[in-house]
Amino acid sequence: MINRRTFRNTISLVTLLVLLLLSFIPVAMMGIMSVRDSLSIQYDFWALPRLAKWSNYGGALVYLIEPIARTLYVAGASIVGIMLFASVASYAFARLKFFGREFLFYVVIFVLLVPTVLTLTPNFVLANTLGMRNSLEGLIVFYIGGGQAFSIFLLRAFFQSQPEDIFEAARMDGANELRIIWSIAVPLAQPIMITLGIMNFLTVYNDFMWPLLMLISRDLYTVTIILQSASGNLSGAMAGYVVASLPVLALFAYGMEYYVEGLTSGAFRN
Repeated sequence: MINRRTFRNTISLVTLLVLLLLSFIPVAMMGIMSVRDSLSIQYDFWALPRLAKWSNYGGALVYLIEPIARTLYVAGASIVGIMLFASVASYAFARLKFFGREFLFYVVIFVLLVPTVLTLTPNFVLANTLGMRNSLEGLIVFYIGGGQAFSIFLLRAFFQSQPEDIFEAARMDGANELRIIWSIAVPLAQPIMITLGIMNFLTVYNDFMWPLLMLISRDLYTVTIILQSASGNLSGAMAGYVVASLPVLALFAYGMEYYVEGLTSGAFRN
């Protein structure tokens, strides 16, 4: 007879396979429709392509190369800014003692609990008042600010999990706090910072609502807005989605090992 443990493992495996299949179906449909003609999709949505139309990808690549480049610029600059400010702030919360530290950290937690959609209107009013609308730099500034709370929360937990002796030895050797951050704290936090970088990249790269509110000129549109505007051509849009997914796939192919390692960093405190 099959024991209970084997039965549970079998049920878990079957459940995971079903979930994997359900997750793969939309991706497979996107790939199939990307090499079909729009008219054939409208005529028979579920049919397989009789003759693959690979020219859809050439048109999508030409159409999206500039929006993807702009989006990568915004995402890269935002990640650099988020990591720069969050690493300093989280180290201060974790390792320095100053008046109001706990209260300020609770403020960070409160900001983290506020749904992002509730901040769209005040952020839009602020951006309009400061003259930051219709500029990629305006997007970057607000992405940096919006990514601080979660990054500080996660990095603080990691810095607190590290032995105090490491930082105290650096202080005894004459290193100031900024030197300790850049020479000790940041190198130790490399896995979790890569994880945060990937998470923030996905947030910025896939964001649609905030660029739609901020950008007016078409020559500044990010990739998500361009893809939405091309949704009338189903086959071209599907090919565009595939092309737009390539930077994300490349990022995960490079950073998956660090991403998984960073997710478990600081899970246990010494």
